[in-house]
Amino acid sequence: MKTKLLFPMLLLIAACTTNKPMTDEQKAAAMDEATIVVKEMFGALAVSDSEMMVNLCENSADFTFILSGKVYNYQSMTEVIREMLPQVEKQTFDTKFEQYVLVDPACFIYNWHGRNGVFMKTGESSVTEDYFATYGFRKHEDGWKLFIGHESAMPAQPADSTSVQ
Repeated sequence: MKTKLLFPMLLLIAACTTNKPMTDEQKAAAMDEATIVVKEMFGALAVSDSEMMVNLCENSADFTFILSGKVYNYQSMTEVIREMLPQVEKQTFDTKFEQYVLVDPACFIYNWHGRNGVFMKTGESSVTEDYFATYGFRKHEDGWKLFIGHESAMPAQPADSTSVQ
């Protein structure tokens, strides 16, 4: 499992690193902008705004998103967004842990762990207690863009049968 995450994390660091230390002012400005774009992303997901989600994605060869055991490029991920989100009535997010890693003034990584509820327009719903996400954003002239992401859930644990006789 760790080796699967090593390559995307190394790619994130290599894609964003300028090897120039940030000033306190740069850190504060980048953190302010990072919290705004993450709030916008979760807001778009909460109300199933597929166009906002597509607009947050960076249209580049670097774009990579790992979701449900599949790897997507920009084209395939935007297709998934446009097909899937309109079927979702709403989503809820209860944060258990979050972390912003400021790589440089134009790049940050956001790590999230929490409870994710997905409520479909058909009436079906699912709640995942331990959902994990890592997102990498780069700053462009037209705003921050998601260029790499990984989402996964903690697998179900087998029942402890040692107490059953």
